[in-house]
Amino acid sequence: MQQTLVLIPGMLNNASLWDAVAPSFRARTHVVTPTFSTQDSVAAMADAVLASTPPGSLALAGFSMGGWVAQEIARRTGDRVSRLALISSSAGPANANERDMLTRAGAAATAGFDDILERMLPIVMHPSRLDNQVLRDAAIRATLRDLRIPVLITCGREDKVTPPALARELESLIPSAHLALVDRCGHLLPLERPDELVASLRQWLDA
Repeated sequence: MQQTLVLIPGMLNNASLWDAVAPSFRARTHVVTPTFSTQDSVAAMADAVLASTPPGSLALAGFSMGGWVAQEIARRTGDRVSRLALISSSAGPANANERDMLTRAGAAATAGFDDILERMLPIVMHPSRLDNQVLRDAAIRATLRDLRIPVLITCGREDKVTPPALARELESLIPSAHLALVDRCGHLLPLERPDELVASLRQWLDA
């Protein structure tokens, strides 16, 4: 059964985010580029992605918040996920800097960014433990440490939203991770440096 490459956008992005990336892969695999409109949580976004994909194995590539959606899908359906790429993303809910920048960018969105983040953890944790900050952080990272599939982590060296320090943190959490930092690039890697991203994704798919 054919593997499907799923290119998951970030906050306020649509399928056009991948216009310079997706065509390079359509000849070799089925490519799905889901978008989000009414979904107001990471869990709901994961549901939408799974509903848009055919049966079979999934190669998930998530950009920014799409990386959290990819992690949620891997947590739920690990047996279907053949590989994972986290592009300009992080290990879980945003830190203060990410939250501030992305909330301002998404001020016109239907749901507040904090709501999207806060609705993820009740899916994976018992209500009585949600006020345990140490456990909340550990819950995000436990799935990552268990991954044994090829994992690509990549971001721009000048990314101010999810900077290289967060990419290195991800690399340290995932035994099978490969880190690729892109020179002269900010947060919008699929738009700013699509050729470099395509090259990394090709190596990742061949791993």
